[in-house]
Amino acid sequence: MKQNYKISLCALLLAGAVSTMNAGAQGSGKPTLAGFVVGNMDNTLVSPVAAQLGANLTSGGQYALTSVGTSSKLTELQSAYNAGGGSSIDRSALAEWGRTNGVVTICLVVDDVKGNDHMFSAQLIDAKDSKLSGKGHYIRTGVGSGDLTRVSLTLAKQLEGPERRHVAAAPAHSYPVELDIEMVFVEGGTFTMGCTPDQGSACDPTADVDYPHNVTISSFSIGKYEITQAQWITVMKGHETLANPSRWKDDDQLPVESVSWLDIDTVFLPRLNALTGKNYRLPTEAEWEYAARGCKGDGNGGTATCENLMYSGSNYVDEVGWHAGNSGNCTHIVGQKKPNKLGIYDMSGNVWEWCRDWGSETYYKTSPVNNPENTVPSTPNPSRVMRGGPWLHVAIHARTAVRNATYPYSRLNTNGLRVALPAQ
Repeated sequence: MKQNYKISLCALLLAGAVSTMNAGAQGSGKPTLAGFVVGNMDNTLVSPVAAQLGANLTSGGQYALTSVGTSSKLTELQSAYNAGGGSSIDRSALAEWGRTNGVVTICLVVDDVKGNDHMFSAQLIDAKDSKLSGKGHYIRTGVGSGDLTRVSLTLAKQLEGPERRHVAAAPAHSYPVELDIEMVFVEGGTFTMGCTPDQGSACDPTADVDYPHNVTISSFSIGKYEITQAQWITVMKGHETLANPSRWKDDDQLPVESVSWLDIDTVFLPRLNALTGKNYRLPTEAEWEYAARGCKGDGNGGTATCENLMYSGSNYVDEVGWHAGNSGNCTHIVGQKKPNKLGIYDMSGNVWEWCRDWGSETYYKTSPVNNPENTVPSTPNPSRVMRGGPWLHVAIHARTAVRNATYPYSRLNTNGLRVALPAQ
């Protein structure tokens, strides 16, 4: 199917509200928001999605909507986009247009239609420097008018971002604000690790690799989000080869990836701890699963209360994780999906997360009960454990009990991390 795209200016307003809202925008003192809509010319969904998206983004009072008429620059941008086959947007040109027309933030909405498949995407572009301040995606087959509210709300949530995007007061300590890593305290307890009934038929409780067994975890803290590129860059500043090895660099709130276990253990964590004076480490495999299951104990080793869900926070993976079916073949800004019961994001999907343990399919049957950590390398090919499933794999790999392991020197773009701290 040949793709025919158009660029048109959309004020992100419902029909009939333009003049009233324009006057309000000019006198409000708030940053003005306008948007370009890019969509298949035969598709009638993208404009109403943009209208609802604009209403969602401005409902909190952060922006004032504005309407700007067509211009020669808009015509030029449309021609350039069409000439390129609908493959790229000139953000610098859009930013220049915004500055000329008094628009502070530009919202770019795209519906890439292929057959019956829709891939809605949205970007917030800062007219001052053309940088992205937010991205969102919604991918689905057979989207109809009844889905528009869901699409726009999903995109708006992603564009607004998690609370960490709000600028906090200057810290009292000497290290950079990027290293104020948000941690979630996890109260220790006993839980069943491995192939429990909530994991469905995708695992086998009789298999060594999935063998269910009781484990007691001491209290600890774990990162609320995966380590971002902003955090990695701050720590690794000046490093010749590891300054930012990530494949996707559109936003510094994307998770860092393409990092090996050795990169983390021998370079990143020592630097991070030297800068902060703390004792960050990777979580053990058991700690990771305990947190991913949303478990909370009494702190004295008693039976923990866990969510008992297939994925971390839901039985429906699209609510909590980015996987091959919804990722658009890339990572996503951390914290855009629903968190689990403990308030932890992205423990299902986005990137594999390295753990401390050496990998072993048979370890579960010999694992100690209290705070297990496999410290013995397997032979002949020693590997380190990864958990959570990545953007590249099918959804079932994002289950809370799925185990994976690979060489500690592997730098695949599916591999990232989340840090832990011992209980204070």
